[in-house]
Amino acid sequence: MTAADDPSYRLGLALAEVSRLWRHVLDARLKPLGLSTARWVALVNLSAHPGGMTQNALALRVGIKGSTLVRQLDLLEADGWVVRRAQPGDRRVKRVFLTPKARPALASIAAVGRSLRRELLRDCSEAEIRTCNRLLGRVKSRLQPLADPFAATDDRAAPRLVAAE
Repeated sequence: MTAADDPSYRLGLALAEVSRLWRHVLDARLKPLGLSTARWVALVNLSAHPGGMTQNALALRVGIKGSTLVRQLDLLEADGWVVRRAQPGDRRVKRVFLTPKARPALASIAAVGRSLRRELLRDCSEAEIRTCNRLLGRVKSRLQPLADPFAATDDRAAPRLVAAE
């Protein structure tokens, strides 16, 4: 059996390709809302934290470097989606909060994601989706400590939200 015949080899390739394509299509569908998947992921993660998040914690949640996140936050702030404030007790640390403008937009964002999921999974049974989620959950639980060995400490240990709809 060659590597290409090994189902686990093909699974890794398929996951990478499906993820890339899913994000590409989602990006195109979010564009009319003035968003991209990178910006959407930041907003969705912030929506789960009404008390805001530090820029570092948000960067870890969305899986990007802090410097990359700063650029996204600059764009989101310029468009009125988020606001950054100094953290009490440490003015060097910035906390990011959703603005009132972002709250109603989250419903539109959710509708775009829901529509795409329905379209892509229309002929998949609930049992198939649950099985796939269990498999991916096990793989993810093994990957997270390898990707972020410090995940067991501080607020980064909280469950991560979806990275793409």
